[in-house]
Amino acid sequence: MQKFISFIFLFFGVIFIKDVLCKSSKYRTENSDEKIVGGYEVNIKDVPYQVRLTIVKEEGWFGCGGSIISQRYVLTAAHCITGAKTVYIRVGSNHTDRDGEVYTSTKFWVHPRWNNKTIDNDVGIISPSRSIQYNANVKALTLASSGRNIPAGTEVLVTGWGLTSENGQGSDRIMAIRVPTVTNEDCLKTYTYISDMMLCAGVPEGGKSICQGDSGGPAVAKFGQVGIASFSIGCARPRYPGGYARVTYPGIRNWIKTITGV
Repeated sequence: MQKFISFIFLFFGVIFIKDVLCKSSKYRTENSDEKIVGGYEVNIKDVPYQVRLTIVKEEGWFGCGGSIISQRYVLTAAHCITGAKTVYIRVGSNHTDRDGEVYTSTKFWVHPRWNNKTIDNDVGIISPSRSIQYNANVKALTLASSGRNIPAGTEVLVTGWGLTSENGQGSDRIMAIRVPTVTNEDCLKTYTYISDMMLCAGVPEGGKSICQGDSGGPAVAKFGQVGIASFSIGCARPRYPGGYARVTYPGIRNWIKTITGV
């Protein structure tokens, strides 16, 4: 029997699901607007790099997360901005729809080897129409270096406004979890396909993970951003860690530097 994993977006407050067939003949869920499950509330001053994206596509409006990596660029997931016409970037706010400042963008890049079947290279870059102004609530995030080793058990901080439970409600305030990374070999015990371009993080018992609404948001280790929220099966289910694009993978990290200089 096939397992179904789907791209999941928040679409005018309604969950919109688009199934994607992986090359393994199974389906993978990608979370374009996930919310943190099992998390705690944080203040934007503690994660001033986190942004809320409202993305206008032909089908409607969708929500994702992202991270400021310079005054000119925001990092997010490729699946968030594929087909986008306009992106609104809210910075410096604890909330999804008020406070902070909003920047507009019609200039974005999707990784040239992004594959919506396998979910490899799920990385996108957005350039706002004007430079992002830094303050106590708005700062850039350091990216981990190309090829940097991420040992299993490395704790990462993941933030977002996604659902707080599977099929539940989104959060108006930014939430966070701290979860350990797991090896790709362990991740393959539950997912059909995991590549070197991916990073998994979570706890075996479940209860803490990304969910609909968190896609595109950062996974941050002590030495910088190592992941971009990308996919999951359900939300925080036992044995199913969250899936992230691996920022340190050379083909991803070097592409980011080529586009942004960061």
